[in-house]
Amino acid sequence: MLNAQDIQFTLAEDGQIFYQKQASNPMPGEVIAMLAKGGDILKPKVVVLDHDISKDVDKAALRDHLQAWLGRHIGVVLEPLVDLGETGDFKAPVKGIAFQVHEALGIVPREQLEGLIADLDSDDRRDLRSKKVRLGPVLVFIPALNKPAAVRLRALLWGLFHDKDLPMECPKDGIVSFEVDPKAVDHSFYQAIAYPVFGKRAIRIDMLDRVISAVYDGAKEGKFQAEHKMAEWLGSSIDGLYEVLEAMGHKKVFDPAEQAEKEEAAEAKVLEEAAPEETKVEDASEPVEAPKVEDKPAEQSKPELATFRLKKGKAFEKQGFKKPYGAKDKSEKTKGKRNKSTNRTPKVMSAGPEKRLEDSPFAILEQLKQQSNEKP
Repeated sequence: MLNAQDIQFTLAEDGQIFYQKQASNPMPGEVIAMLAKGGDILKPKVVVLDHDISKDVDKAALRDHLQAWLGRHIGVVLEPLVDLGETGDFKAPVKGIAFQVHEALGIVPREQLEGLIADLDSDDRRDLRSKKVRLGPVLVFIPALNKPAAVRLRALLWGLFHDKDLPMECPKDGIVSFEVDPKAVDHSFYQAIAYPVFGKRAIRIDMLDRVISAVYDGAKEGKFQAEHKMAEWLGSSIDGLYEVLEAMGHKKVFDPAEQAEKEEAAEAKVLEEAAPEETKVEDASEPVEAPKVEDKPAEQSKPELATFRLKKGKAFEKQGFKKPYGAKDKSEKTKGKRNKSTNRTPKVMSAGPEKRLEDSPFAILEQLKQQSNEKP
């Protein structure tokens, strides 16, 4: 057992470690140990269990062997995250960001790191990219950790470190988003496994970042219009997309669908009030069959979606919208108003030389016309 290959050990989602005698056998085998909470979320402890299969093996040696195997296993599945723990000669802002992303299992809200991000230069940003860290508009994360194995392992490590009952409930492999009860779920857990919760949906971080980037890239004058591709990226309905955008802090200011419904309702009400009483009675008692209309091919164009006011914040300011939407500059507020200062000096009006009427070009022109008329 102490000479077993790594493939003979398996870590289950409930923290149990299995041993398979035959390296070629795909079955997990027998339970020989389990994980316990350690001092670091990425370094849980191994507890060897009493089992007939390991009764002749030194427990201390087996524990050390399994501890080393576990370190290698975590290093393979969560390689970018483990690698982030070693920042070498990187400068302080890079090390600070790397440390916080490492401790949070790969994802941190950008607003928590703005002070450090502001101190980054081009070389620092290159160093972070070399560590596979993405500085998104709202979230800082490691895109390479979205694989199902990495999601499941982080769920196990997070639950173990936070004294939760194992196994933790994980998203189905590869799912983009799914509905949750925002009041019942642990938002910190879903964020740690790369499925942050916005509104009623837990959304995989890469698709969420794609939507967020599209929002800020398409914003003009503090507003943006929702797009059908955003709902497709999230795997949600249009209403679901609106809920997510509003949960992010964006405010819906105009919805063409709602406006069309109001106009249709108003038009129907006007027609009903304008119809004669006899027609109303006849329509109620003897419904008239509507004339048949030939079927027309359905319109392929997608309906226009709602417009939102962009959430204020650092990402908002990055787009050049530092002035609150709708606010006026101080100079604009005072434009056209009299200066009421009591220290004003009296205005002095200067008069130029007196102008004579006969010197006017129009008067001279008139004189020339009269002279031409007087000639024989």
